[in-house]
Amino acid sequence: MKHIVAGLMAAALLGGCGGGGSSNPFDGAGEDTTTPPPEEGAITSTTPVSVPAGLAGDIDSVSFDPVSGTVSVVGLTLDEVPFTAVYRRRPGLDRDGYLAFTAQDDPLDRHFTLYAGQSNNSGAVRAAVASSPGPRNRSFMGGFFERDGGYTPPTVSPTSGLVSYAGKYVGVTNTTDAVGADLLPQPPGTPTPLIVPQASSVTGDVFINADFADNSVEGNIFNRVVIRDAANPSNPLAPATELPNLVLITAGIAANGTFNGTVEYDPRDPRSNTDTQVQTGSYGGVFGGPNAEGVAGVVNLTGFDGDGDPLGFENELESGIFVLDQCGAAVSDAICALVNPGAGTP
Repeated sequence: MKHIVAGLMAAALLGGCGGGGSSNPFDGAGEDTTTPPPEEGAITSTTPVSVPAGLAGDIDSVSFDPVSGTVSVVGLTLDEVPFTAVYRRRPGLDRDGYLAFTAQDDPLDRHFTLYAGQSNNSGAVRAAVASSPGPRNRSFMGGFFERDGGYTPPTVSPTSGLVSYAGKYVGVTNTTDAVGADLLPQPPGTPTPLIVPQASSVTGDVFINADFADNSVEGNIFNRVVIRDAANPSNPLAPATELPNLVLITAGIAANGTFNGTVEYDPRDPRSNTDTQVQTGSYGGVFGGPNAEGVAGVVNLTGFDGDGDPLGFENELESGIFVLDQCGAAVSDAICALVNPGAGTP
């Protein structure tokens, strides 16, 4: 079973040099060449992986076992009676390789939808995301990511160090599934204010480039669709809606393989309803496995239907995850055929 606790310190690598003891400032005599310890709060290669509070949201920790298909969550408010809630497996709600789980204690209690995934090769990185969209004026959402072992980036040389990753995206929102097929049956005569909603989900594709020579990462989330009927995505009575593409803005990779950046609408996509750079959220994640063969991350969006809500959503929120394999690895996404699968791979 795997475990992680949310909360990430800001990245900073600070160095320094000692003072000299020689009267000649050029001979170096008496110079202190000892490497100073990292300042408090600085991320080093041994800093534990944790999740920024803005991405973790309402989640404190998650345990996910993809082999047994089980997951338990700590921290999501009002999801189950125990503080650590064990969610039910729901194969019919799976999305593009991400396993689905739900929780609802009784017909008038909140309903929670959770998705989790693990990288395909070494299985060293994982991520999960969950949401309850209501019904009482507040949504509880959040995500997590984690890694087994330490950070081992690819070898950097004049011909390697730039690496691509590709795979699928899944998200959950504070908007309501039109059918709610996973909800417990509402008792006859339930007052309208007490009717419980089920979260709608979002799917898409993710492509990430990482430069391990200068420790930077950027990417795209595209082919995004919000699904209105989780049990039947092709339901003509609850048709899926295409959403704007997103850009993961360039961010630095810290010494422990974590990163944290901002998300903008892609102005090249007309659905974004903007021709400028408009921020709509944040993202973060971690590289893991031999030669950083996998990457997992969380995305938090404060809007998802374009600048000015052109699709009619208002006050919409989305939390999503990506768990991607490196192009050129034993298992990788089909889009990797469009890049040089050997680039950056020792």
